[in-house]
Amino acid sequence: MYAKPRDLVEQSASAQSSSAASQSGADARRDGSGEENPQTGSSRRLRFIIGGIIIGLSTGYRYPGLEVWPRSEEYNYEQPLIQFRASDPGSWHPWFKRINDFLLAYETTVPEEPPRAPCSVRRHDQRVVVAACERVLGMWAPCNADNFYGYAVGKPCVFLRLNNLHYWVPEPYNISMPMSIPPDMPNNIKQAMRQRPANHFGDYIWVSCNGEFSSDEENIGPIQYIPGNLPPGFPTKRLQTADRISRIAQDRPDQTPGPLVAVFFENPRRGVVINVECRIWTRDIIYDRSSRYGRVRFELQVD
Repeated sequence: MYAKPRDLVEQSASAQSSSAASQSGADARRDGSGEENPQTGSSRRLRFIIGGIIIGLSTGYRYPGLEVWPRSEEYNYEQPLIQFRASDPGSWHPWFKRINDFLLAYETTVPEEPPRAPCSVRRHDQRVVVAACERVLGMWAPCNADNFYGYAVGKPCVFLRLNNLHYWVPEPYNISMPMSIPPDMPNNIKQAMRQRPANHFGDYIWVSCNGEFSSDEENIGPIQYIPGNLPPGFPTKRLQTADRISRIAQDRPDQTPGPLVAVFFENPRRGVVINVECRIWTRDIIYDRSSRYGRVRFELQVD
C-alpha cells in the first residue's frame, strides 16, 4: 500500500533515530542528565530530507516536475519540439492558441500581487480594460497576448510551471542559511538572492534555462525571465506544497494552478534545432540530466 510522503519521511527519521540510539546511549544523552539533547531545527530537517530521499527512491515518492508550455498535440517528453516560421501566421498561430488555452485558467480581473500569470489571454482590442490587469500585462510583456507571445517576430516565449507540489516540502537556497551555494549556480540567481534576502522577501525556488549542449549555447541567444522586475523563480509562499496544505489535500492532485515564469528568447538562431534545458535549484533535489525531477527539456526551431 502506498504511504504518504510525509509518513515516509517520518518513518525514515524514526528508524534512523532508533538505530543511532542503539549504537551508543551516549549519542542520545551526551550531557549525562538522562535526557535527550535538543536538536537544532536545521539538523532535524536535514535528517528528515535524507531519510525521505532514501525511502522515496524505493517506494516511488514523487518529487516535483517542471512543465514547459506550449506543447504540441503529440507532446513527447524526450523530443518536445516547438517549431514555427515567424513570417507565416499559419505556422505560429497554433502555438499562440495553445498558450492561450493553457493560460485560460489564470484569467482574472483582480490579479494577485505578485501576479501568478498574465491576467488575460485577449488582445487589447478584444478585452475590457481594467487598470490592474493592464499593469500586470505590462509586467509580462512581451510574453502576453498583445505581442502574440513573441511568435509573430520569431522571439518566442515559453512558460514554466512546477507540478506534483502536494508531495513536496522544498528546501530553497538562500544566503541567510549557513550552507554553501553551488559554484555552477548562474550569477543572475546569486545576484537576486543578495538583492532580495529571504528574511525580508521570502524564499524562491530558483529556475534557469540554457542550451543543453555547447552548440546549443552558441545558438540560443540572450534569454530573459519574465516578469523582468521579479526574481527568476517561484515564490514559495505562493506554492501549494505539502507543508502548506492539509494532510487530506496531500493525497490529491494539485488543486490550484501554480505561479508561472516565462522565458523569453530574444534572438534564437534561425533554421536550426536548439536543445533547451530548464531546471530548478533547491537543496533537496540533486541535479541529474537523466532525471525528470525538477528539470525539463525541449527543442526550439524558429525558421
